Amino acid sequence: MPSTIPDAERTLSYDCLKCVLKQFEVNFRFRLAERLPKISHAEKAVPLYISKLSICEEGFYLNDTKYQLGVNRQAREGRNFEIIVWENQRGGSVRDYDMFGIEKRSLPELTPGDLFIQDYNPLTWNDNLESAEARMATYRNRLIALQKERIDLEFAPEELENTPENLVEREQDQLGRRRDQVLGREQRLERVNRSIRQMKINLEYAGLAVQRFQCERDNIPSPYDMFIQFTKKSPDGTVYIERFNYEKRLMEARKYLICKFLGNRQSVIKIKSLGFWARLRGGLIIGLPEGIKLDVQEFGTSGNLSEVLQRVETILEHPNRPFDRLQSDSLKLEDVQNHKVRNAGVLVLHNVYFVDYVALCREAPNKKIVITLGRKMQPEQFGVIVENLIDTKGTLGTCYEITVLSEEDEAEEVLRVVGQRFENAVVGEKLVTIPLPSQLQLNVSYEPYQYNSRILKYKITMNVMVRNQVN
Repeated sequence: MPSTIPDAERTLSYDCLKCVLKQFEVNFRFRLAERLPKISHAEKAVPLYISKLSICEEGFYLNDTKYQLGVNRQAREGRNFEIIVWENQRGGSVRDYDMFGIEKRSLPELTPGDLFIQDYNPLTWNDNLESAEARMATYRNRLIALQKERIDLEFAPEELENTPENLVEREQDQLGRRRDQVLGREQRLERVNRSIRQMKINLEYAGLAVQRFQCERDNIPSPYDMFIQFTKKSPDGTVYIERFNYEKRLMEARKYLICKFLGNRQSVIKIKSLGFWARLRGGLIIGLPEGIKLDVQEFGTSGNLSEVLQRVETILEHPNRPFDRLQSDSLKLEDVQNHKVRNAGVLVLHNVYFVDYVALCREAPNKKIVITLGRKMQPEQFGVIVENLIDTKGTLGTCYEITVLSEEDEAEEVLRVVGQRFENAVVGEKLVTIPLPSQLQLNVSYEPYQYNSRILKYKITMNVMVRNQVN
């Protein structure tokens, strides 16, 4: 009878190894190939399927794993500024620094495989020693004033707990007013404490800037040793940290890491969602392996949208195929004329404040448009969008989602205005239904949208569907 015990000496064939590797999640594959260099050739030969690749200044997300690169700073003498301790704990600063510790706000020259996304905004950087010292003096004076205000509030008279309980009606009114005063004092005290904490942070930033410019003036190096810190955070909470000598810029280190994972592939890499994201007023170059080809379904980007889309075409395996979903944080109205924008299955605007949403919804032919965290709109503007939708794109499947309102009563007012604008509208709770031809109807509704633990918005949805169908 043949033995069923596996032979520990027996090795997988090359083709069997590729079949096994194909089943592994990509981050595990990369880690396995790094630990077992003998399988790296087979790993590169196996087609790569990535759910999400989002590249930003601080590193990139590969599926649900975060690869972060930052500059870790350690004072050679004395203690670190608290803001530096905080940045180090978060993986290091995402900014590069020169020998004096001054932030570098210029992009390196492009190398083969690089894609330019966005340059630094020059209007946000005009600092020097004199202005930094002036800021420091201003913040110090404000801090002294806030600390004095806190003392005054803490020792203010009229403590509520010392007031007798058995009072006539007039005295109860006085008690109510006094309670309001105490409550108001507590709220002001909380506000002052928040302002003090923020002013201490501002003071440290100003002090750090003064220190940098003094080093530049005296031509002496920064008092900090600097390292590149690599942090890998896995979905299960595992954190791996490694530090290297600061011998290349963060963008170069990020490109090295990306090329290590994605370079020398024998087949086109398939990516469901690809994103290139810069910080507000920050600069970004995406470094990719030279000659790489990607099969991308969904794409999002910062920077000048039409220009970035043109550059991205060079890395796409199917440059003429429309994106299922296209997202931008800086779209302009003229970008709507770009064929990639017009043909996107879903057009998404996130944090886009400087575009006319009414004109966008009128000009863009996309059946599905999503707008989140942008400029606040008035109820009448929603009414115009509804009217334009009915007149031009009232076909089955048309759907707009606009999440820019902060209060529920604002969302209720939108529905009230829409209901009054159309005579045949049926107004219900959180829903207005407008009958359309061909047995269709337009549902306009609202619901809360919890963006994160701190931000609650209200989403207005306009959806064309079959009549009497539920949202």
